[in-house]
This record gives sequence, C-alpha cells and structure tokens, in this order.
Amino acid sequence: MKKLIFIFFFGLITTLNIQAQTENPIHKGFTAGASVGVGVLHFTDGMSEKATRGGISLPNLKMGWFVSPRTAIYVNTVGQIYDSEGVDRSFEGIIPSIQYWATDKWWISGGYGASLDMRALYESKADSKKNEWGKGVLISTGYEVLQREKWALDIQSRLYMARVTRIEGGNLDATNFSIGVGITLF
Repeated sequence: MKKLIFIFFFGLITTLNIQAQTENPIHKGFTAGASVGVGVLHFTDGMSEKATRGGISLPNLKMGWFVSPRTAIYVNTVGQIYDSEGVDRSFEGIIPSIQYWATDKWWISGGYGASLDMRALYESKADSKKNEWGKGVLISTGYEVLQREKWALDIQSRLYMARVTRIEGGNLDATNFSIGVGITLF
C-alpha cells in the first residue's frame, strides 16, 4: 500500500512539474504537424454494409499557416490502412481545413476536400485494383498536453466521412474515427 501511495504522489508531482514548465507557444507563420494513432473504419456500399475494420491510422500530416494567433489554415492528409481481398489498401483524404484554438490548449478543426481509396504504398500495383476518387469531410479536435514555444504535443481525435465513386459503378461510403498522439511545430 505504501508503494502505491508513493507512486501516486510521485506521478502527481511529476505531472504538476510538467504543467508548471508549460510555455505559451508562438502561433504565427508556417506550421506543420504529424500524428499516429488507431482508428475504426466502416464502409457502406450502396444499401449493404460491410464489416467494420480497426487498424493503424496513417498518414496523418498537416501543413499550414497561422492567420491569427488562434486560427490556422491547414491542408490535412488523413487516412487508414485496411485489408481488401488480401491486399492492403488505404482510404485517405486531402482536406483543406480551418483550425481554431478555443482555449490555450484545446483546438477544433473542420474541413472539406478530396477522398481517395488506393493501394497502400508498399503494395505492388499488380495485386491491387485502381484508385478511386471522391469527396470527404473532416472534423477533429485535440488537447495539447505539453506545450513549448516552438512545438506542442497533443492528444487528438478525428471523424472523417467520405464517398468515392467506384470505377465499376456506384459509390463506396466510409466513416473513419481515430484517436492518436500528434506533434505540431510552430
């Protein structure tokens, strides 16, 4: 019991020390970020639903510019790798978005752009069907747990909804929810 109490107080003091060292980031100029996480991807093909898949949420990159200390315009790449007929594919999006810091540490973001269902970059072209394009919507939020003058570490979640037009006809709708850890450079 004494060890448990010691560990609890040691963790509390460490957390408070990290929070005390928090610096206000400088939000101006160019900004870029990356994150990695896990997600759930659910497909609907017309009226029929396909199995929900879990996996690694990649690539999640963003680059942009601060238009004010609380607002930035980004181009996000979001996506998740999934298995389709024994071949890894990636359901991705290239989404221009606006990100707003509602508080000093909490931000919200939303955008609309292009979606893409393609083979994973490490798969051979011969094993995979063609790329399919469409449009998608991204809503995300994050909380910066560690801030420094030129960077911040955050925990973030994303909801990405997209529709791609199938080459053979019809549409493929997908919803992706992911949670990850990200770093943003200011």
